Amino acid sequence: MIEPQSHAASGLPLWAQLAEALREGIEAGRYYRHFPSEPELVERYKVSRSTVREAIRYLRSEGYLESRQGKGTFVVARESFESLHNHRFSLAGKIAESGLEEVAELLWKGLISEPALAHRLGLESGEFFLIERLRGSQHERLALERAYLPRANADSFEDVDLTQVGSLYAVLQSGTGITVTAGVDEVSAAMPSASEAGLLGIAETEPVLVVERTAYSHQELVEFRRTILVPARVRFRSEWGR
Repeated sequence: MIEPQSHAASGLPLWAQLAEALREGIEAGRYYRHFPSEPELVERYKVSRSTVREAIRYLRSEGYLESRQGKGTFVVARESFESLHNHRFSLAGKIAESGLEEVAELLWKGLISEPALAHRLGLESGEFFLIERLRGSQHERLALERAYLPRANADSFEDVDLTQVGSLYAVLQSGTGITVTAGVDEVSAAMPSASEAGLLGIAETEPVLVVERTAYSHQELVEFRRTILVPARVRFRSEWGR
């Protein structure tokens, strides 16, 4: 049985329950010297070997574990883990760090056809579920966000109040059990269109930053997101080399 007991009633797949229990143990420092082998985990948690392997695969993708051929599985040093995850841009996190309350305005959501985007992403179907929101604090608009999700995941967002939800990944996890495990963020400068400038409350001649994200759950693409940021209202900070 997975421990702690509360995970059993979470509704998550068994491998995800095990991954959460192991993650808690890693963060608590219980596996600093030795991470259990697959047979040890099978015996301890009374689950199948395939469940153990999927949990370990997930924790590797999240940066908690690394496998060394011929030597076994090891916990990644904490400073390395934090370095990995500090590179993922999170607008909700930036707003929270500033001590402000996040505000989201839903502009549109629904099914659309984007064959050019599908071709770019290597998908057969050109149908996406688009969520378009203005995001910011109670004082100003910071970003225009367009999230494109494969049609298969659309049901998770139909009845969700997206003005009250910052993280789309949390909705995806609770609705489908899909967890985002990896992604690529690309940042570039651009000039806004007339409609984008109007929505953000800036001049058409004011440059913006564009963050394009492709997110995956293991090998499956789960989201393409284009976020247009107002540089004068958002500050980026990164620490390295201490």
